[in-house]
Amino acid sequence: MAPRTAILHFSLVDIEYFLAVVRHNHFGRAATACNVTQPAITKALRRLEDSVGAVLFERGAHGARLTGEGEVFHEYARRLSLQHEELAKVSADLRAHHSGLLRIGLTNPAGDSDVVRALAEMVRRRPAMRLRLVIGKSDALNMAVEAGELDVAVVPAAPGTTFSCEALTLGQDIVRVAARVGHPVFQTVQPGLAALQPYSWVMPSRESAARKAITHLHEEAGLPEPTVMVEAEYMSDAVLGIVASTDLVALAPSNSLRPWAGLIMPIPVAGLMIARRTVLLSRPGGHWSALMELLRDLLGTGRAEHP
Repeated sequence: MAPRTAILHFSLVDIEYFLAVVRHNHFGRAATACNVTQPAITKALRRLEDSVGAVLFERGAHGARLTGEGEVFHEYARRLSLQHEELAKVSADLRAHHSGLLRIGLTNPAGDSDVVRALAEMVRRRPAMRLRLVIGKSDALNMAVEAGELDVAVVPAAPGTTFSCEALTLGQDIVRVAARVGHPVFQTVQPGLAALQPYSWVMPSRESAARKAITHLHEEAGLPEPTVMVEAEYMSDAVLGIVASTDLVALAPSNSLRPWAGLIMPIPVAGLMIARRTVLLSRPGGHWSALMELLRDLLGTGRAEHP
């Protein structure tokens, strides 16, 4: 005779309260975050522990910490919560029948970029849809997709960059050094790194892969580190407007320079071109809604990479 299956006396709400206690390491703070009373949290945890047959938290002056059994339970509870979110998304897609919401992260793309054209086409094809656009840095957008706060993100990937999300390669862009048309550096027959020494730069933060690459090239050539006067994560129109009106040199993607043709142009310095991929990030093993699939198809399929 087959053994009887144990009856579990807890709900998904109990699981969410459990996960809240893990996040906050405290019953009271978890109750505040969930907008319930502390006794409600305590009762939920008691139901879980009674069903599991093990103590999940150590309670003390330090707050609430997972026991060994609690660590094991936490991993499966987290998966169950994510699966419930995915099921809710699937249900929403079925109800909405291609309307719904697409939450997408971008890194300040140019107005004529492929992703902007794809989003415009989606709006034309799916007039009932809603878009939520988030502009941010690649690493922050990767984390937001992994956490389920965004559905997808389109980000650049410099050589050696890895992501915790699944990454579908869409294409390639070149980061170049550029300056205004008529800049004195263009009077040099074959400008090299030394020819750029008198001028200050526009660059992203020190943590960016592109800036690290340029700094490394200066070190290899025995030159001092570039002087950065304007630090900007994105080559926005405001930043490029400054470049077009000054003698600053900028580290800028080729697609950002296209609208500024005739005002800003690349400097033909050998070795100062950084090839980077454009990738579409999605949560590993996550559900692809109809809107996500449409965006992927409009952007063109590429080579999938797994974290």
